[in-house]
Amino acid sequence: MLRLYIKEQLMATKGVPLIVRDEKNNPVYLITGRWGLRQDAFTLYTIGGRYVAEIKQTTLGLFPRFDLYLGKEKVGAVKKMYGVWHQFQFVSELNWIIMGDLTNHHYKIYHRTETLLVLDKAILADGDYYELAITHPEDAPICLLLSLVLDHWSIRRDKSPLKRGVTNPIYDV
Repeated sequence: MLRLYIKEQLMATKGVPLIVRDEKNNPVYLITGRWGLRQDAFTLYTIGGRYVAEIKQTTLGLFPRFDLYLGKEKVGAVKKMYGVWHQFQFVSELNWIIMGDLTNHHYKIYHRTETLLVLDKAILADGDYYELAITHPEDAPICLLLSLVLDHWSIRRDKSPLKRGVTNPIYDV
């Protein structure tokens, strides 16, 4: 099983390169790009700068659609769909099912009955991360790119209670 980590606060920032690290905190991949507008994309590179894969937004709206490319070949497409507290998505061509819990930031990707990815929050010494437990290392590029668009709406961008206008009433004078 391959474990990779992406710093949480960076996932919410558009246009800032992301460094994906392994269990030993070694950089493995670099991700550039953003999403939110039609034709926006996230591009995945090895840490040495070699292009690996890409996820491109093809439609706008509340339920945007994304195309997945491994190398230059389109390998699948995914459309975001939401329930009240849970997400359900299908990755066409790959026959992957994505199920997620927006409130607990927990997601899984399945192929038939096999779990391919488990995405959870992880608190490490230097901050909050998303931990990706990937069953097959060859699926890592696609799993990484899908993880960038899974938890987008549930990320709270400003964690400081004072900046959000929330204070502890016990200490307010």
